[in-house]
Amino acid sequence: MSRKIFSAVSLSIGYSEKKPLHKNLTESLFSGTLTMLTGGNGTGKSTLLKTFTKILKPLSGGVFFGGKNIEKIPQKEFSKLLAVVLTDKLSSENFSAFEIISFGRSPYTGFFGRLSDEDLSVVKNVAKDLNIEELLDKKFYALSDGQKQKVLIAKALAQEAEVIILDEPTAFLDFHAKDEIFALLKSIAKEKNIAVLVSTHDIFSAVKYADYVWLMSEDGLKTGTVKDMVSSEKYFFSLKNSLTLQS
Repeated sequence: MSRKIFSAVSLSIGYSEKKPLHKNLTESLFSGTLTMLTGGNGTGKSTLLKTFTKILKPLSGGVFFGGKNIEKIPQKEFSKLLAVVLTDKLSSENFSAFEIISFGRSPYTGFFGRLSDEDLSVVKNVAKDLNIEELLDKKFYALSDGQKQKVLIAKALAQEAEVIILDEPTAFLDFHAKDEIFALLKSIAKEKNIAVLVSTHDIFSAVKYADYVWLMSEDGLKTGTVKDMVSSEKYFFSLKNSLTLQS
């Protein structure tokens, strides 16, 4: 049964208290579901994700994990609860896929980062689950964009977190690879019973794969199940504006 894991309550986000990007956002993520955040450029999607992941502090209100304000959760503990896949390029792509995935175990390893037998087992099992075992010995730079995304998703899964947040994971992928990644994220949410939140410009994939759609515009955040959103005339008006604003 799906349960509420992660919530924004009366949340205001932005870089200036005098001019917040959005105010009074109240939304939740649920276990076993894929939520897709979409909207035009400059509407605040990345700012919202940065606030959810403690990169930015809320201007007001709060973000809660299981009823506890994330600002009060130590970073190491928070890393066991929430995993992030950002669009930022890795500082070094000379690591192997195995090494990249193993970095997901850092919240569980000691000061020297040595992998225990349990850590090694988690890394290997995650690679097996995602069918990327043949990539483990390859250098990250040698992988295709689609393979890189699978490795980064595997790294997030290795954290054994209850929430995974991904920022534009399919931005540079072709149609086939993009469809494969969204289908993978959908199955991960269901099979692992975790909450997955993905930001994307691909509104059509959101309609195809998401359980919930969050549509961000300058007017705020419209949310609902795919069925509710698609049946709303206001949604289609927002969809048209969203597509127009895309680069």
